[in-house]
Amino acid sequence: MLLIDSGGQAALALRADWGANEARSAASAPGSQDAQGRSHGGRVMSVRSLELNGQAVTPPPAQTWGKTRPPAGVDGYLGWGWLSQQRWVLDYRAQHLQLLGTEDPLPASCGALPQRFELLGSLPYLRLSTADGTPLALGLDSGASRNVVRTEQAALVSGPLHWGGQTLAAGDFASAPLQLPVIAGFLGQDFLSRHRVCVDPQQRLLWVQPL
Repeated sequence: MLLIDSGGQAALALRADWGANEARSAASAPGSQDAQGRSHGGRVMSVRSLELNGQAVTPPPAQTWGKTRPPAGVDGYLGWGWLSQQRWVLDYRAQHLQLLGTEDPLPASCGALPQRFELLGSLPYLRLSTADGTPLALGLDSGASRNVVRTEQAALVSGPLHWGGQTLAAGDFASAPLQLPVIAGFLGQDFLSRHRVCVDPQQRLLWVQPL
């Protein structure tokens, strides 16, 4: 199983012991990615094929996933290094990732009002505001199991968040003593399960629609 991880820097990262058998496959969420490859001594040497929603896609170069305790059943992730190469639509609730060609129109379900996002390294993030107008920057991390915010700013996310002309119901946030530049935390599963997101990485445009 491969995660779709917009917060992951690599194009494709696999756990060090992946491919202990000559070939293996897994269906993932969101999306349903299957991968077959080969490893030697626990190091992935190549990925021969990759399948997304029943369609073959060209496997990106693989590297070893540095996570010391990966989630059970997860072999790795497809990250921003891969996601940034094409436009895509993520419906987390339906566990579906749609890749769009350069000439393909965006689905009508994306809505008509995109906003710009910014990058912190390879992490896309949004500049939002709280109900009282306090600015708040949060990373968009589809690999995070929940929303997380810096402990001292937890009170700011108790209500709706505003982004451009939209009001977003982000869901609950866990608080943690994060020490990050620029951003106060992450929008993860709690947020993504409530919204469809459509992304144009080259233009740095993001459409967010409530589900």
